[in-house]
Amino acid sequence: MHKTIEITKIVTEKDSIKYEIQDHTGMGLLKKEKVEAWVKYYNTEVFGFTTQNLPESILVLPATFYLLPITWFYDVELVIPSMDKTLSESLENIYQAYSKIYGPFKPEWRGKVTAKNIIENKMFTNHYDNIVFFSGGVDAVHAGIDNPGARNILVTVPSIEVTFKHQSEKNYGKDFIKIKSQLIREFSNVSGSNWLMITNNFLADVFNDKRIQNDLTNVFTLTSKAFYQDGWWGMKYLGNLLSSAPFAYAMGVSKLIMGSAFEPLEDKPSSNMDGANPELSNSIKFSGITFAEQDGLLTRRSKKVQNIADWFNKRNVTTKLWACSSDKPEQCSKCLKCIRTQLNLLCAKQNPKNWGFANFNEKRFNSLIRNYEYNEKNLCWLWDIIDSIDNNVTYPYCNDTLHWMKALGYKEYNRKVLKSRKQKNI
Repeated sequence: MHKTIEITKIVTEKDSIKYEIQDHTGMGLLKKEKVEAWVKYYNTEVFGFTTQNLPESILVLPATFYLLPITWFYDVELVIPSMDKTLSESLENIYQAYSKIYGPFKPEWRGKVTAKNIIENKMFTNHYDNIVFFSGGVDAVHAGIDNPGARNILVTVPSIEVTFKHQSEKNYGKDFIKIKSQLIREFSNVSGSNWLMITNNFLADVFNDKRIQNDLTNVFTLTSKAFYQDGWWGMKYLGNLLSSAPFAYAMGVSKLIMGSAFEPLEDKPSSNMDGANPELSNSIKFSGITFAEQDGLLTRRSKKVQNIADWFNKRNVTTKLWACSSDKPEQCSKCLKCIRTQLNLLCAKQNPKNWGFANFNEKRFNSLIRNYEYNEKNLCWLWDIIDSIDNNVTYPYCNDTLHWMKALGYKEYNRKVLKSRKQKNI
């Protein structure tokens, strides 16, 4: 059986692109046999941006990038109406990069991408230097303070993140998008960069994700560290982020900047074994546009938070450092990413309440840490936090707990975390 997934229709409105995608595999890889997908751009009037003047081979990029990973498995052919020439020449490099990080993938799994036309797109006039992807998290804010000013554009794509609220709930995703819009507006005011927000329904409506994740685990038996870390969702991460591709092309921006999540463990260089790995972003090229070297590639997270605190304190302002995936107006302050970021702030002598953690309570946080609720899969962040605690410093918040962690050390703290979780499971 010839298995294809095809983009059969592209429709533009002033600030959006709509796609019709058909699943002809007979395997139920999409959520329905015919899927309606869309991308929407906000604050476009500032840039004079409209999707209606763009070539088809550029308009198709967001859906192409998001659908591409399905061609690495199931022997599926992705059929698209047209393709950018640079992207077509980069497909092999993209495949090899993902195979290295998530695989290796077997040759017999692999499908292909077929385009009716291959188009060599000429870049528009360069109006800006860089797009800086901005989520409001530590890595993104650090990229923002390293690349401020009117020649850079902040771009947020909140739809790339899974939120902790069921899709059947009436206001699913609304609080999350609202806070992301607020974060980028506030940082834009301080950094002097313009901003753009992009939403899409890719994660919500396109792939039959549970089926595919189960297959990759149990049928294709992927066992790499990266697959263990974030699986099928990570493979689509950069593709989803590239909903920004038509805008980058229209603005003549040749460099895309994202914050690095690399983190060493002791004296060993480490790699973020997930969908934001630099080897993956380095492999992606289209119509003269590439990812720049990731910001803060060799900067530890604790140092990034200190740099951010210094940058904002010098300007006598603060910002929210948004770590949480909770679909609420305030961060929960108790999930893994919230705990990690609050510890970074405490080690930088900052009160987390002043940096977006309205639910921070010193007594409750001390209890959370001492009860071993901080459980990191990747010990690089735990080591970094404990290593950054200075025995000769009296910290204004959670001082005793920080020094208690320092005395324990990261290995012993992690051992006790695992023991505590085992006892709870029993």
